[in-house]
Amino acid sequence: MTPSFDQIIKSIEQLSAPEQERIRRWLDARETSNEKETVSQAQVERSAKSLRWLDENQEKYSGQWVALDGDRLIANGPTAKEVYSKAKAEGAAIPFVELVTRREPVPFTGTWLS
Repeated sequence: MTPSFDQIIKSIEQLSAPEQERIRRWLDARETSNEKETVSQAQVERSAKSLRWLDENQEKYSGQWVALDGDRLIANGPTAKEVYSKAKAEGAAIPFVELVTRREPVPFTGTWLS
């Protein structure tokens, strides 16, 4: 039978101060680990939005550098340095900076069926 929350708390209260401190540190470490997973997932989602934006706007911004925050355009211009500086001035902590290029269509390499 699994102990209840109240039973666990009573057991912890009976521990010495150093043992209670070990439990507190263990819980803090678990919380930090969970926060890192949440931040990592947010970064993945933001990058996916940026890549989608690049795909959808390649014609309009082809040949330009862009700084994105997810799917929001922060800055654009002729050089990465200029765009990065503009993005930092706008308050972007870690902007996604990329050169927009046109994707060439993939040539047909299949065979014709008769």
